[in-house]
Amino acid sequence: MRKYLKLFFSKFLIPLVRWYLRKERKYTYHGTTVTVLPGVFHPGLFYSTKFLVDYLDNQPLMGKSLLELGCGTGLISIIAAKAGSEVTATDLSSKAIENIKLNVRQQGVSIHIIQSNLFESIERKKFDWIVINPPYYARTPESEEELAWYAGEDFEYFHRLFSSLRDYMHDTTQVIMVLTKGSEISRISTIGAENGFEFELLKEKDVFFDEKDFLYRIKPGSA
Repeated sequence: MRKYLKLFFSKFLIPLVRWYLRKERKYTYHGTTVTVLPGVFHPGLFYSTKFLVDYLDNQPLMGKSLLELGCGTGLISIIAAKAGSEVTATDLSSKAIENIKLNVRQQGVSIHIIQSNLFESIERKKFDWIVINPPYYARTPESEEELAWYAGEDFEYFHRLFSSLRDYMHDTTQVIMVLTKGSEISRISTIGAENGFEFELLKEKDVFFDEKDFLYRIKPGSA
């Protein structure tokens, strides 16, 4: 069953999403409306973004520094900024950077926006929160659109992520990541463990068919 679901996703669902996103769209969640530009990950089509927003909604964000890696439209970052966080939002995609800048102007919030391949262009500093909705399928992205979906044939994204993550954490930093059942979680967590990190499951959510989303806290492993 799992094999056929992955085939359906790669052969049919992603192309269908691409077709839908050829036009500019609007999406509203938690009272915040964002514009979704063509080619940018739509936060309403899958549950992962909403899962993160719902979790953060119950956290003490006022006055906290928050880094979002892979911000897309900026929905998470904008909602966090409205909650009083000092937000840094990053994405490798130039389309996503254009999109979040548009939404930040429309929402009238202050967010530090950086185009960056993970941590490459981010000043080394410690954040209170690091929020990650990663690409988690093992394939090399061939376009800017695919950066939101594919982590490289050998999950290069996660090797880079975990090799630098500790440099941006202090003792109480909360690192929150969402993954889906079809994303080879054991392989991703192994890469984390090789870099000294543990995955603590916070929540899980049935999504559709046999799919589930999982919310993890990423923390330094015990010595």
